[in-house]
Amino acid sequence: MELRMRYRLTQPTTASLLVLATTAVLMAVSCAAKDLPEAFDKCKRDSNFDKCLVDAVNKAIQILKPGNKEFEVPALEPLHVKSLVIDAGTAPINLRQTLKNVMVTDMISTSKIQRYRTDLDKYLIICDSFTGRIQMLGDYEMSGRILLLPITGNGRANITLVNTKIEHRLIGEPFEKDGVQYMRLKEYRVSFDPKRVYMHFENLFNDATLSQTMNRFLNDNWETVFNELKVGYAKSFGRIFREISNRLFEKIPMDSIFLR
Repeated sequence: MELRMRYRLTQPTTASLLVLATTAVLMAVSCAAKDLPEAFDKCKRDSNFDKCLVDAVNKAIQILKPGNKEFEVPALEPLHVKSLVIDAGTAPINLRQTLKNVMVTDMISTSKIQRYRTDLDKYLIICDSFTGRIQMLGDYEMSGRILLLPITGNGRANITLVNTKIEHRLIGEPFEKDGVQYMRLKEYRVSFDPKRVYMHFENLFNDATLSQTMNRFLNDNWETVFNELKVGYAKSFGRIFREISNRLFEKIPMDSIFLR
């Protein structure tokens, strides 16, 4: 009898299994669904929503500048980018740039969001920002033609955008996880409009004199050159911004980010 009683005590009942299963599900949901960091301001979906977002996101960006381990957000300043591949394939500029091990500096410290236009029913967020300085330092490889001039080289590059107006267009889609509604970004479109761009590429043509001459030409004609390249830069940065943004959007329920 004693052995039989001990055996029964070690067997889970149907009720206890249900309790364990329910507890496991609740723990999974609570672990999956996160909330915004406490220091972040939240905005209610009312008539003041877009104006509220301007202040809230400007504050959040500065808080995230050193990164956030909980959400696996990397340091935003400096931002390390493994590679950027920029193609311009039509005349007068036919050029391919590959930048590797790029450090992007000043972008967060000198940025200010100025306006939001949102339609959350369509999962659309548009904002305009102004950035005083974006500096990209890295290793480059480049080949192609500018006007009628062939250009080739590899080495260190410094590309700096000054006083840049940027339009951010975030296009999302809903998804559900554990019965909770989330939004992920399927597209993050960026449009750059800088007041000035400075470019310096070391070792063009593997010749110091030709390199100096071509760098002078690039900077004297920066607007023509960059206008052909900026779509490529915009696509590259759009992919980076989407990946970083989704590390928050995919972990935090939509109603926890945008209050009803």
